[in-house]
Amino acid sequence: MSVQLPPYRPIKHRSGLKVMGAAFHALLMRELQTRFGGYRLGYLWAPLEIMFQVAIYLIIFGAIMTRVLPGMDYMLFLVAGLVPFRMMSTIAIRSLGAVEANQGLLMYRSVRHIDVIIARSCLELVIYFFTFILLLVILAFIGIPISLAHLNIVLFCWLTLFLFGFGLAMIMMVVGYYGGEISKIISLIFTILYFASGIMYSIHIIPEPYFSYLLYVPFVHNIELMRNALSPTYPAYHIDIGYFLKWMVAVNFLGLLMYKAVERDLIRSK
Repeated sequence: MSVQLPPYRPIKHRSGLKVMGAAFHALLMRELQTRFGGYRLGYLWAPLEIMFQVAIYLIIFGAIMTRVLPGMDYMLFLVAGLVPFRMMSTIAIRSLGAVEANQGLLMYRSVRHIDVIIARSCLELVIYFFTFILLLVILAFIGIPISLAHLNIVLFCWLTLFLFGFGLAMIMMVVGYYGGEISKIISLIFTILYFASGIMYSIHIIPEPYFSYLLYVPFVHNIELMRNALSPTYPAYHIDIGYFLKWMVAVNFLGLLMYKAVERDLIRSK
């Protein structure tokens, strides 16, 4: 009895965009599994974690900050500062181990190291922006006044802060790959910035000359502008968004420069 072979079908070569899309999808699925696969609450863990932090700060600082915070409800103040800062810092810190964590996928020629950073950064953006929207809806439901007149500014602040975090992520990837023990100090630096950048307190209660020193931290201007957009009575005379944008461009330029300088070494390590 003769066996019939299946008809010959030539292999179709996929375009570069399809290959990149497939690599991005694989990296994204892996990141989702890594981030939330071990939690019973799954994707709900991200907003719950932020809500828990907001509740802790309300218990500890709520009574004091309500009296001294200028022109803004303290809960809205916390949400507008804590969530975007966590997005930026998480993008940067998680990039320290990006090469080692994705070594299996990086064995494929079509997957590049910068694809890992793009996938991780986009995932954090979606998670924290969804958390931000969810918390704003909850605040509006319980009667906290939120201005919707400047949503374009809010979106602009989120996009530029994301790009700032992406530039940091490229730098952190190189530092994490070559830095060794130095990478352990990065988390400490972000913890110091967390407490020194007006995330849980208003920088307006800080006296001079320390107030002026805080304005040298670039993302302070972004977060303060977002707070002013959500509550126009919050003072904005100190904001210099141009200063932040210059930092954003410089950080991304440095990140791309460092990545291109070490790309061959990274490829050889696959």
